[in-house]
Amino acid sequence: MADEKPAEKEQLASSTDAYFRSLDGLKYPQALVDQFPRIANKLAELKDDKTGLVEYFNSLTSNQRDKRNGFPFGVLMNIQDLREVMVGDANGFVLTDTTKWVS
Repeated sequence: MADEKPAEKEQLASSTDAYFRSLDGLKYPQALVDQFPRIANKLAELKDDKTGLVEYFNSLTSNQRDKRNGFPFGVLMNIQDLREVMVGDANGFVLTDTTKWVS
């Protein structure tokens, strides 16, 4: 319909912002929260579910759908840093020719 408005971009939740600011050893993931607040909110939502968190990180860093463009480099590095701090799994994300689908 001509009167339909596009869906509004999800905003960063204040609880997500506070959570990321509380993480020791983490530079604030500014690129992620600016460009993909929905992903940032989901990560904060899963913070107490390690299995769900690992699965979500894996889904973000593997190209399971051919139509994905990948993340800008700064966002990808924010995701890697968050995984290391939130999961303690620095080896879960390894940049290789098949995983570095950065736009």
